[in-house]
Parts: sequence; structure tokens; C-alpha cells
Amino acid sequence: MIDFDNFFYVIFTTFLLTSFIIYVFNKNNILIDQVSYSAHKKLKEQYLKSPSLCGGIIIYICSILFFKDLSLLILFSFFILVIGLLSDTNKMSSPGKRIFFQFIVCLGFIVLTDLGIKDLRIETLNYLFNFKIISILFTIFCILILINGSNFLDGLNTLVIGYYSLVCFFLILLSYDFNLLINSNIKLLFIFLIVLFPFNFFGKIYLGDSGSYLVAFFISFFVIDFSLKNSLVSPYLICFLLWYPAFENLFSIIRRLLSNNKADVADQHHLHQMIYNYFIKKKIINNKYINTLVANLINIYNLIIFISFYKLYSNTKILIFVTITNIVIYLVLYFLMKKKLFLNINFKK
Repeated sequence: MIDFDNFFYVIFTTFLLTSFIIYVFNKNNILIDQVSYSAHKKLKEQYLKSPSLCGGIIIYICSILFFKDLSLLILFSFFILVIGLLSDTNKMSSPGKRIFFQFIVCLGFIVLTDLGIKDLRIETLNYLFNFKIISILFTIFCILILINGSNFLDGLNTLVIGYYSLVCFFLILLSYDFNLLINSNIKLLFIFLIVLFPFNFFGKIYLGDSGSYLVAFFISFFVIDFSLKNSLVSPYLICFLLWYPAFENLFSIIRRLLSNNKADVADQHHLHQMIYNYFIKKKIINNKYINTLVANLINIYNLIIFISFYKLYSNTKILIFVTITNIVIYLVLYFLMKKKLFLNINFKK
């Protein structure tokens, strides 16, 4: 059951902390968004004054204040936050360096928490996962894909915050409806994200690399932990829930390589950016509303998918089918947008 007294206390405290940090950071020009340094985030240039990239700092402070019994998560998430802050301040602009340090942090965290993915319901892979090093490396790969995929999505207001709010909501709903074990801190992260949502919606605050890295790291832990604690839950529920940021990352790498570009060079050819540019081109509504319109259309689609299939959390075949269907829809929409925008994106071998 929800402790409503604590619930409203967390909301109120998070709101006050968010308001205070936004005021202080914006007044003193701390972590003000440098939109020009990242090609995949230039959609934020529509605002006359760039807000502060303090979303990650707010979430981290709130996690210190309210998370319970997660000292290792708090410790290692600090390092993830720092990597993001160095990127936000353009002091670690090399994606290769960021990924290297993310790998080191994830390695230490997984070894100490024994969080490795051990079951994919495929006999051969499960046999390989008996070798701990393979399980650890595969888990790190999955977390890194999610962390950096989330960063790719952080080009539209509310896209990342809204998407991960849905993931948290989905897990909470599953735990209540089917009496499944869940880490109670997921509810707290859900509150943090919901409080930040309106600030991000109106362009008062951005997550930045630090915030998108941090939230994805938290989500990685909670989702894998949820899967490990509940044997009835299909391991492919993780794919079902996190397909969008994960596939965005993988597809971006593939299309860049096929276009003879470097995989780690940012561009503006992510699906959400192409939909955004198409709406701008067609002048569907006032340009200043298109940013959040596109983000919320994407999140509404995922909400419908999550709600439609959430009762099938143990059905591996259905979860795989829905995930593949989502990917097919993504690809169809991507190439449709490419054609509509006449983008010169050549896929060469």
C-alpha cells in the first residue's frame, strides 16, 4: 500500500528542491545548455534562453534523500552522473572516453551487486551465462546501450522523462496487480520524474547528458532487479519495456556505419528529430509547440503498447513479437520520414 503522508512529502520536497535549484542555476548561469556542441540536441535552440542542465543533479540529490538501502547504487550512480556532467560542460566530449568510463563503472557495480543477466530462456545462451564473465559483459553491454540510447532521445522535451515515467508506472502496476516483488525505490524515482515533467515540458529544465545517463542507469538496475526477483516474469519484458532507447542506439550506430560515417559522431537523423522536422516543414502547428508534441505522441504510443500487453508479462513469445513489431513500425516510419524530407542518408556497404 502507498503511504500517502510520505508520498506527498516526497512530492513537496522534490518540487521545492527543483524550484530552488532551477532558480539558483539559471540566475548564476550554472550548467546552461550549450546547444551548439551536440548535433543530436539542436532542436532545443527554439528557446530564447537556454535553461540549466540540472535535471540529473536534482534527481541524484533526491535519490540521496529518499532512496532506501541502496548505498552501492547511490555510489556508482554518482560516477555516472559525473561522466554526464563532464560531457555537459564539454570537458569530456569524446564519446569513446565516456563509454570507457561508463564500462568501468558498470563493471564495478555489477561485480559488487551480482546483478548479471543470467537467463534468456535460450538453452545455449543460458549455458554461456554459467560463465560469470560472459554474464557480466552481456549485462554491461545492455546497460551501456540503454544509457547512450537515452542520451540520443534527450533531444525533445519530456521524451526521456516521460518514457521512463511510463516504465516506472508499468512496473508499479505489475507489482500491485499480480503481487510481484518490486524495489520500492522505483516508486520514488517515478515521483521524481513526474515532478520534473512539467518543468521539462515548459523548457525550464533539461536533463542533459548527466540526467539521461543517471535515469537510464537507475532504470537498468530496477528493471534487471525486477526480472531476477520474479521467476514468472519473462526476461524479454526488459526488451519490451526498453526497446525504444535501446533500438535507437543500435540503429543509429548501424546506419552511420553503413553511411561510411563514424558511429560515435552525433547527427540529426534520429527518428524523433525527423518527425519534428517533418512537422516543421508541414507547419502543422506553431513551431514552439512541436517539440513537446512529437515527444508526447511517441510516449502516448508506448503507453498504449505497455497497457495493452502488460498482463502478458510472462509470455515470452508475445513479448518478443510485440518488440519486433515496434521495431518494424519504427523502421517503416523512419524511412517514410526520410523520403518525405528528402534526406541524403545513403546506406553503403
